[in-house]
Formats: sequence, structure tokens, C-alpha cells
Amino acid sequence: MSFQDDVAVAAQEGTVGVVWLIGDDLKCYYQYGDWAVDPTIPFDSWKNQKPSVDFGGGLKFTVITMSPERLISTNMGGQGHLIVARCPKWAGCVISWCPSTIQKDIAYATTARLAAKVA
Repeated sequence: MSFQDDVAVAAQEGTVGVVWLIGDDLKCYYQYGDWAVDPTIPFDSWKNQKPSVDFGGGLKFTVITMSPERLISTNMGGQGHLIVARCPKWAGCVISWCPSTIQKDIAYATTARLAAKVA
């Protein structure tokens, strides 16, 4: 299956709600789902090791785990998780929003699997 097919399957399963493919050039190459936020904000938080992903207007995700390969963050108000997973074969990352009903480790595993599909 293709990257897009895998995103659609993960969305159908309810594991992800929104997915972006962001290049290191900060260009959005793919988006699944609608959410009127700037996906470069979580990319910037990950690249610059910030303690949170803050979209402004009270929408903030606290970083739980950060490494060169990933950022795992959660909204303390129950508005889900925001995940950044580095693509191992492409200069960029997959960013996903996952509902709070999904455990953050499962959300990361799904997002990392998607990132591994990008070549």
C-alpha cells in the first residue's frame, strides 16, 4: 500500500484524525483531514526543542517525549495528541493529530509507521 492508503486506513481505524507531510524546507507536501492550524508550528517545536506546541488562542500541547526522531505531545485539556515522526528515507517528517482516546504510544507508533513509508 502507498503512504496515502496507509493514512486512510489509520484514519478509518480512528488512530489519526489529521496528517501532514512536512519537508525540512517547511513546505507541506500532503495533508489528510481538515484542521485550520499551521503544521509548521509543531515542526518548529520539534526542531528547536521547545517544551510545548503552542498554536495560540489557548490551544497548547505539552511535550512528553522529544528526540531527533520524534516529538510526542498531549493536550492536557483532553484535545488529543500531536505527534512528529522523522522520515528515515526523506528530508522531512510526518505530523499527526490523534484523538485522546488513542494512547500516545500507539499514536506515535502509527505516525512512525507512516513516516517509514515516505521515500
